Amino acid sequence: MIAPSFSRELLERYGSPLYVYDLDEAERQAKALFELLPKGAQVLYSVKANPLPEVCAALKNAGCRVEIASLLELEVVREAGFAPDQIMCSGPGKTASLVRDMLVAGVTHFSCDSWYDLERLAGVASATKKPANALLRLQVLGAPSGSVGVGAMQSHFGADPAELLNSGAARVAALQGAELAGIHIYSGGQIQTADKLASTFEHAIHLAEEIAEAGVPLRLVDLGGGFPWTFGTSDDPVDISALREKLQRVNAQRRLTAEAKLWFESGRYLVASSGTLLSTVLDVKVWNGKPHIILDTGMIHLGGMAGLGRIYRAVASIEPLAGRDGALLQSVDVVGPTDYALDYVTRDASVPALKPGDAVSIPNVGAYGLTASLVAFTGSQPPAEVCCRGSSVVAVHRLRTGHERIRA
Repeated sequence: MIAPSFSRELLERYGSPLYVYDLDEAERQAKALFELLPKGAQVLYSVKANPLPEVCAALKNAGCRVEIASLLELEVVREAGFAPDQIMCSGPGKTASLVRDMLVAGVTHFSCDSWYDLERLAGVASATKKPANALLRLQVLGAPSGSVGVGAMQSHFGADPAELLNSGAARVAALQGAELAGIHIYSGGQIQTADKLASTFEHAIHLAEEIAEAGVPLRLVDLGGGFPWTFGTSDDPVDISALREKLQRVNAQRRLTAEAKLWFESGRYLVASSGTLLSTVLDVKVWNGKPHIILDTGMIHLGGMAGLGRIYRAVASIEPLAGRDGALLQSVDVVGPTDYALDYVTRDASVPALKPGDAVSIPNVGAYGLTASLVAFTGSQPPAEVCCRGSSVVAVHRLRTGHERIRA
């Protein structure tokens, strides 16, 4: 958590609202995650969670690779110092142009969402005479009840595992231009217990063993992620420390894939706790007998994947920079600065009395914060984003929005 005195200093220098990212915290989280995983396992940071180059560089320092889905993200991770062989290009919407540009840049690993996606990669790789290693993403089928994360069972992503289990060896052998290096299984996000996480990974490993038994060799098994962390609240994170022992047991079950490298992915768990959103009270009024706090931030800066309904849940924690110090608490609703009725930051929050000009903070917003918000709505200037270590500022960014006129 950023110290209140440093927070006030940053607000004076860069204005309000303001995102602040603690790079040391991101590195600590990465190292903590590596401690939970089997020896030799690799963690890929999902850059979409927070695409600032300094955040990516901090995770590189901690030993992570990266997973990207666009040329802009490629530019970011190259600036952060990642070598091409530390990058995986993922996503179901890859065009031939995107694949070509990735290959020319030296990227060699791709997660393919279907056989068509895999064959497109092979074709472009053949044409460019560049090496391509593919992981075929597979659908989550037959997973234990309750062991998958948000949206996984309804997901349209990935190929049917039967495409590898039934005559897959011959199809893989006939592939020209790209090599099928392994499989990619993503079971969703925010899996809430160590038991459920372990069960998810166990199911994926059993599937990998079946595929290897069907004659498809696997050098890489990407088990995805799902490691949970709170968003926008000061609630204690889910304790998944028991995952280490459970994963050791699961890993010991590997036979035909014992030599395959294990990859895991994470965005939220790695960087959520590094981020704090600082904001200022614009107004305080009573409506329908209840105090309403109006902040200079809301869904335009704190969407938290607004498309998933985050703005309806409105559960953020509001922490006054002045502290609580035993002050009498009152129940308030906290809203954003737009005239949209759903622009709530939180409802029924217990906070000390606040007045216009007071500064507050919202914790755990380092992942899916600003870039997952409705930043184009109302055309307001996005807040600055400050990367720091201790009380030293490392870099400051501002997201650019607005329309660019192009030739008709």
